[in-house]
Amino acid sequence: MVTATGRGFSVIELLAALAIVGILAGIALPAWNRLLSFFALSNSARLVHSELQGIRIRSAAENASFRLAYAAGATNIEVQRDSKTLAIKPLPDGVAIAKAGSITFSPRGTASGNRVRLMSREGLCQQVVVSPTGRVRTCKAGCGGDC
Repeated sequence: MVTATGRGFSVIELLAALAIVGILAGIALPAWNRLLSFFALSNSARLVHSELQGIRIRSAAENASFRLAYAAGATNIEVQRDSKTLAIKPLPDGVAIAKAGSITFSPRGTASGNRVRLMSREGLCQQVVVSPTGRVRTCKAGCGGDC
């Protein structure tokens, strides 16, 4: 003969657990959105950094000048060779260019020093900086200042 031992959960216990999960999700959601925005911005900076390194190497290999062009408010970057667009690379959703400009690499590996300022919807900024010697680096200073 089998007897009921009271294993399992009652409806009230399940509702209480669901209420606690709902409250925790409501608290965590705004922080989660900021985290996703930060990841999109970091991903954009890595994409631009990688693209700049690629055109620097390609410029030396093909013995031609390459240029990365970007416009203020744009959500993509352009790779150009001899003023002809070779590729248009989109940035992740929610990230745009804060200030227009261009960076040109010569066949010798040197560059027209400049920076790409990336801004998220929430106003977070990262910069990808190219020195005149062709060095590419990323910094997390605000869009207004230099780093």
